[in-house]
Amino acid sequence: MHHYKKLKRRVLNCLIALTIIAIALLCVRLWPRAALSQSFASSTAVYDTNGRLLRLTLSADDKFRLWTPLKEISPTLVEATLLHEDRHFKLHPGINPFALGRGAWRTYFAGGRRQGGSTISMQLARLKYRLNSRSVAGKLKQIARAVQLEMSCSKNDILEAYLNLVPYGANIEGVGAASLIYFSKRAEKLTLPEALAMTVIPQSPARRGGLNGANIAPLVEARAALFKEWVEMHPGDADKSAQLATPFKLGSIDELPFLAPHAVEVLLASARVANLTKAKNESATEIRSTIDLRQQRLLERHLRAYVAANNRIGIRNASAMLLDTRTMAVKAVVGSADFFNADIDGQVNGTLAKRSPGSTLKPFVYALGIDQGVLHPATVLRDLPSSFGPFSPENFDGQFVGPITAHDALIKSRNIPAVQVASKLSKPSLYDFLKTAGVARLKPEAHYGLALVLGGGEVTMEELVTLYASLANRGELKSIKYSASTDAIDNAKPGIRMMSEEAAYITLDILKDNPRPSESAFATKRFPVAWKTGTSYGFRDAWSVGVFGPYVLAVWIGNFDGEANPAFIGASAAAPLFFQIVDSIGADSRNMADAVQFQPSQPLPKRLTKIDVCTASGDLPNAACPQTSSTWFI
Repeated sequence: MHHYKKLKRRVLNCLIALTIIAIALLCVRLWPRAALSQSFASSTAVYDTNGRLLRLTLSADDKFRLWTPLKEISPTLVEATLLHEDRHFKLHPGINPFALGRGAWRTYFAGGRRQGGSTISMQLARLKYRLNSRSVAGKLKQIARAVQLEMSCSKNDILEAYLNLVPYGANIEGVGAASLIYFSKRAEKLTLPEALAMTVIPQSPARRGGLNGANIAPLVEARAALFKEWVEMHPGDADKSAQLATPFKLGSIDELPFLAPHAVEVLLASARVANLTKAKNESATEIRSTIDLRQQRLLERHLRAYVAANNRIGIRNASAMLLDTRTMAVKAVVGSADFFNADIDGQVNGTLAKRSPGSTLKPFVYALGIDQGVLHPATVLRDLPSSFGPFSPENFDGQFVGPITAHDALIKSRNIPAVQVASKLSKPSLYDFLKTAGVARLKPEAHYGLALVLGGGEVTMEELVTLYASLANRGELKSIKYSASTDAIDNAKPGIRMMSEEAAYITLDILKDNPRPSESAFATKRFPVAWKTGTSYGFRDAWSVGVFGPYVLAVWIGNFDGEANPAFIGASAAAPLFFQIVDSIGADSRNMADAVQFQPSQPLPKRLTKIDVCTASGDLPNAACPQTSSTWFI
């Protein structure tokens, strides 16, 4: 009886001890800890809107290491890795005693090739804690760390970390970066032959990684051996042996793309700012941009060719931006004619530089005037020598045409009528309008006076494109987007109402009547282009900006150092390049379908109507009015 009680007490003590150990292990597992990914800096991969890689950056420790979640890694690669490296990974507690014993026997007693017998958990421990596992003491530390990882992390966490840290040659680590470099695709898109190749490279990255030139024979041999093991597990894949016999070439670091450089720099800078509020190494590893590589290359090609063709007249640099007004997504950005040309400061992003906009702000003066009842398109303005206090503006051609309608004054870009309209504006003035629109670094309004109408202030191309997009969006101002991840959220948000729908519609309708430099190209015959040019004082900046179909396009010609050139005139320097790009976009059937479908979807604003006015005065017809014409009226 006494023996039974003693045994019972021992069993109870064992149960209590096991319970305490289980609770302790559970606490270790549930205790809050940083994710394994936060222990390592990651590269950033930037993609275009269709998933094509634009750039892969180095991590903070100068590695190509793109941390990729396990669910975004090819299941074939994951299974092949377990087959090749650790078949019992899901079962063991971090170490495999049989594998360790076999490795020790072959290494220290049998005199064969050195074999470690490490599990994936042990390999991760060596990589994470930078252990030297060649000595007995180092191996013991590795085992202890592997058990520690198993106690504190899930199997999936360990496997994910291993796949993101395993070496692939040179400074390439992890399957995310290696798949982009070697096969130009994301890790989730790898085929069976590619996944098997990726599995065997880490065993000997110097020999199999393809970084020693074109010799990939060791890789092909190792992959073939693994394929035999794979077929034993997956007999149905035996017929894929022909795929493995197909010749292939591994990519290299030197072949990584460096595309849309100015747009990518904007995205990376924005990501760096966002990361300041995040934990260390918690930065985004992938950025899906709004850039369309097809349209990006189109703009780059046209800018290079145009600058080369006009270099004889001193045109050496240009910038351009293409925006989709429906989503406010930036589709293409070319900050300079040549990013790598130091003579023109090519790495400067001209779309972010503050420049005089010349006459490109005039449409907004007229839109404000329409909203405030100052004018309608047929209102007759005076193009005569005029003074507005101390300010006596002149027209670009030094001439005066006398009476002119607001419609004609805008498309002919007459300075004096525009200043006349601006002088009659109440709240908001053009200055108030620009401040509300978020134009940065404006000086006090008194500094500019009415000269602001003629380009006396400075705006960036980004700001100018945003303003013209508000015309296309019926008077609503929205922020532009470089990142595709925020589009769905931000598109639902209402913008800032800058003008009435009617004023925006009338202003665009006037700009559509602006004749282009040449009527030969067919794009404008398929859909209209509402556009405007601008030339800054002293011939330092030439602009052309406009709306066509669902797009806003802006083009700038000039020098980043502000050097003047008499050839820098909006109508003759920027407009031809503008329409070359418009016509090329229109010539693409995909863009044309977009634009043609977009145009009829715009109904007339509710308060807009047509009325007859006296042609000579712009007033309502009366007995003394011999001739009338029709115009838009709110």
